Amino acid sequence: MKSVVFSGCRAQLHAPADGTFHHLVVLCNAFGGEGLYAQRALGVLAEDLAAAGMAALHLDYPGQGDSVDLAADDDATEAWLAGVRAALGWARSHFPGVALSLCGHRLGALLAAEVAATEPDVQALLMLSPPQSGRHLVRELQLTAQPADQGDGCFLYGWWLSKATLAGLQSLELSVVSRRPSLAVRALSESGIRALVKLGQAHVAAGGCEFEVFEMPDLAGLRAEPHLVEAAENSFAHGVQWLAQWGSKASVLGLMAAPALPMSTELKLPEGLESGHRFGPDEAYFGVLCRPRQALPEQACVLILNTGGNPRSGHHRLGVALARALASAGIASLRMDASGIGDSLPVVRGRSLALYSQACPADVGHALDWLTGQGWARPVVFGLCSGAYLGLHAAAHETRMGGLVMVNPQSFLWEGPIFGSETPAEGGAPAEVEIQRLDHYWRVVFTGRFWRRLWRAEVAVAGVLRQVGKALWFRCAAALQARLPASWALAPRAAKVQAHFEALAQRHLPLLLVYADTDPGLNELQACFGPGGRRLLRNPAASVHLVPGADHTFTAAADSENLIQIVRQFVMARLA
Repeated sequence: MKSVVFSGCRAQLHAPADGTFHHLVVLCNAFGGEGLYAQRALGVLAEDLAAAGMAALHLDYPGQGDSVDLAADDDATEAWLAGVRAALGWARSHFPGVALSLCGHRLGALLAAEVAATEPDVQALLMLSPPQSGRHLVRELQLTAQPADQGDGCFLYGWWLSKATLAGLQSLELSVVSRRPSLAVRALSESGIRALVKLGQAHVAAGGCEFEVFEMPDLAGLRAEPHLVEAAENSFAHGVQWLAQWGSKASVLGLMAAPALPMSTELKLPEGLESGHRFGPDEAYFGVLCRPRQALPEQACVLILNTGGNPRSGHHRLGVALARALASAGIASLRMDASGIGDSLPVVRGRSLALYSQACPADVGHALDWLTGQGWARPVVFGLCSGAYLGLHAAAHETRMGGLVMVNPQSFLWEGPIFGSETPAEGGAPAEVEIQRLDHYWRVVFTGRFWRRLWRAEVAVAGVLRQVGKALWFRCAAALQARLPASWALAPRAAKVQAHFEALAQRHLPLLLVYADTDPGLNELQACFGPGGRRLLRNPAASVHLVPGADHTFTAAADSENLIQIVRQFVMARLA
């Protein structure tokens, strides 16, 4: 895989091992969270295409992934269509004579259909779970969207859709493929194929080449949470075989390994320059380095870790926004994919990531090795949720960190399955964490709903009292544990957590913990270190920042900006 840049877009080029191919497929993502969560699975599809002798260009649209940002009032639909056309143009100029096809998932299917209808050299179009139309997609998105405080448009879990974008999406139709009778079309849908079948029949009746529809239930696995997404094995095998047939039918010349033009890997931004890099043993890891135009003389750098199973760009592109905000302040950053996430190796085909794991702190060490080799000494490490856990446990044996920022860690210790094993269906952290949720009960008891349910005997009072009792005992035991020798394990879990942070304090590692004020992860901090983490704050290098009203991933625009400012101030303070 090689990361390439064109027309403000970043894309990953997957090619056969010998570098020779005669058919290139542009992969078009879904929108927002759907596209983010399925990014890894579509990377698996790209690898399958490469293994079958084809090349795949996995595209990030403008305003999505690692590509350029868009203004709030821009028509993103037009920019996304331009990005798909730019990908085809890049393929033509770098690999002349190669057969071209398009493959799109959800929104990507609508965009690919629109572009294929106007590009005469596109051989085939493969659509995965295509919406019936842009209007259907917009209605579906608006069911879970949040209206904007100002202006026209809406937020969908942190991703912005302007009024112009919504209008552009509503204009998209799958029926446009009828303009290209020679275009071969295949639609794979998880359910509800009747409308697609009618569309295909109309296409063939009008003299079209081919339009076949197949119901493939495994495509539903692409729309789960990122750590639960599964590669749609049957659909991918079906699609690869069909695309390979159309590539072999095209009368094109074989391709030499070297492209006709140099491939750019650097994205020029107002804040600086971004470049994609593979590093670590066997180049297993992938990351995007963001270098500021005017770097601080201290050569400051931040390592940004994955959140959950999300690739490096982060939920609602928080990783991208943080990196570019740091660059505007003269601070470099590397947002990386840890093992088995995003574009890093190994290529994990199924649902197999245990997000909180002791097996992957070595990932941080390999990133620090690479950054040190590039001239950045003692980077600050930033992580949200599981990224915070990864940074904390890497800090136990990594002395090259210049600081650690932990945002909403859900647990300081993990006693679940090892990394790479199947995540249990019930998921979650060990029971020892769950019983510490005393603050939850404290808030609930002051609500009218609780007392109404109590009056109707809908509350298991004995169970609630038992949980509260366990939580109170744990907190009292943890408070005593902090005053006892480490060998006296009155509260073994608390003892382990306290010892871990004490080791960081002895190294004087600058430490910042940021929590949304109602985040469940705050319970373990308070259970082990008292209200607000007051015992942790005895360490002068540690600080705790509570953000009122934010959610777990700081989804709201104002909350994201607030978090970015907190992190930037922490990094700048380390340089003072």
